[in-house]
Amino acid sequence: MMAKKYQPILNLPNVITIARIALVPVIIWALFVGDFLMGFVLFSLAGFSDFFDGWLARLQKTQTSFGAYLDPVADKLLMASTYIMLGLLGHIPIWLILLVISRDLLIIIGVAMARWMGKNIHIKPLMVSKLNTLLQICLVILVLADLAFMLNLDVVRSIAYIATAAINIASALAYLYLWVTTILKQPVD
Repeated sequence: MMAKKYQPILNLPNVITIARIALVPVIIWALFVGDFLMGFVLFSLAGFSDFFDGWLARLQKTQTSFGAYLDPVADKLLMASTYIMLGLLGHIPIWLILLVISRDLLIIIGVAMARWMGKNIHIKPLMVSKLNTLLQICLVILVLADLAFMLNLDVVRSIAYIATAAINIASALAYLYLWVTTILKQPVD
């Protein structure tokens, strides 16, 4: 049996993830002061980094447990704070923000409950969840582009709200199904 290869925590993919977290307050500040062009550029960069860091880690074979935990935290910080700020500014409907945050809370509560029940549950990103993240990022980029460049994309934004809500619900239901089937399969420890 070969010894497990040591992976340094501060590899390039993890540094990119940490940089995404560091961008969050700057993005929120830009939105707060109405600099939607800066918000658009920085959020687009942060959104791209969400896909790039994981791809790079797989390509370089530098995946770490630290990165596996940090990446979803960075995603939640970026998405929740940006959605909330855009909602407070009246640029994303409150119902959509509640839906996005409720899905994430459902997943967190589900994992906590399973562990409390003595069940061994591991949540891996499902394909529908990756699509959900992509649509959430694209929606923010669309809204910020509309605000930064005064594109008047109200109809497109409305369609994007509905599409994002639909995939968000599908993702929540997929995780709920995964949770229920996992709970029912495993005996209590």
